[in-house]
Amino acid sequence: MDWNASIAEIKDLYYQCQFKRVNQSVDLHCQNNPSVDDFFTLQLYKSQALWETHKVAESRALLRELTQYHQKQSDSYLYTTARLAYVDQEYEMAERLFRLLADRSETVKDYFKALLGLANVYYSLKKTQDIGRLVREMEELEDLVSVDQRLSLYLLRANVAYIFQQDIPLAKKFFQAVIKESTSRQWNYFIIKSLYGMACMYKDLAKYDALEVSLDLLDCYLDPEECTYLTYLVNEKFKDLDYSLSCSLQMDPDLRRICVQGKWVALHDKPLIYDFLELLFSRGSFVSKADIAARLWPEEEYKPRTHDPRIFDLARRIRALIEPYENQPLCLLSGRQGYKLAGRDQSQHKIDQDIERRPHYEVHESPEEAGATQQFGA
Repeated sequence: MDWNASIAEIKDLYYQCQFKRVNQSVDLHCQNNPSVDDFFTLQLYKSQALWETHKVAESRALLRELTQYHQKQSDSYLYTTARLAYVDQEYEMAERLFRLLADRSETVKDYFKALLGLANVYYSLKKTQDIGRLVREMEELEDLVSVDQRLSLYLLRANVAYIFQQDIPLAKKFFQAVIKESTSRQWNYFIIKSLYGMACMYKDLAKYDALEVSLDLLDCYLDPEECTYLTYLVNEKFKDLDYSLSCSLQMDPDLRRICVQGKWVALHDKPLIYDFLELLFSRGSFVSKADIAARLWPEEEYKPRTHDPRIFDLARRIRALIEPYENQPLCLLSGRQGYKLAGRDQSQHKIDQDIERRPHYEVHESPEEAGATQQFGA
């Protein structure tokens, strides 16, 4: 078997955001006795794919499993351990391991990969001078590395320009460069990361026309059933604008049930929950707690101290029924406007054009929101 070709195929699947196929392909290929290094490469792709589908615990567990039985101090072991330390936010250990990997690298590709990991650590720690030094060093090597490593550098460069340097034209230049180079390869992963970064930037700058264009494009590229983690980030970031990426939802009023991403949940014996969901589904936007209370308890006058705890408890129960991740909801969103179902059958998303009614947001500093996390390249 040509393992280089097999790994390249899986890499393409990953960057095309076909994460479920990545997991299936990795499991299939690992049955054919790959070498230790190839096995680790395949499993790292699987770990990243699990992360992108919001299976964070499984992703971390796989990394921990890899560190248990491989030869200690090998490059594969050190890189896996460094990645695990990074996702566990043990940045001091991650920094030490990525530095060690950089010092012992024998190829430009491996050296560049270690520098990318180290730069992400510094980004998370907001060490701007260290990031700048590493970026300059990586820019000198960008013509010698793989395309995905170069695109990862551009994404990092864009987010550094935006978050730390407040250089919007430079950030836009790098985001657009990533989109341009990724399009011909159908590498939607990099396109989505760039569009998300641009949307965050335009929201923070209150450039709502540009924001709406970015979100419309993001909606075209991002499949919530594949890119589950980024869907959660997008919905949380833009819910104050009454925008959300839609999940697959369907209501059945005859049998009083809801279908979430192909799975039916019976609600005939839960009338309040069904009425709650039916109201949100029919509205297609955020519904205030006062309107929810009027629907669920029509004989009572809405009193926040009485009804808000009841509504909160119903929302908690609903998330336990339909959400894959209760603390990071994808379907039932909440905000200052009330509650909303992010469902595919809802009316089309719109961003309010009245700019004066919109709050101005401070520039965010979260690496996850900026879309720069885990830009290590392959």
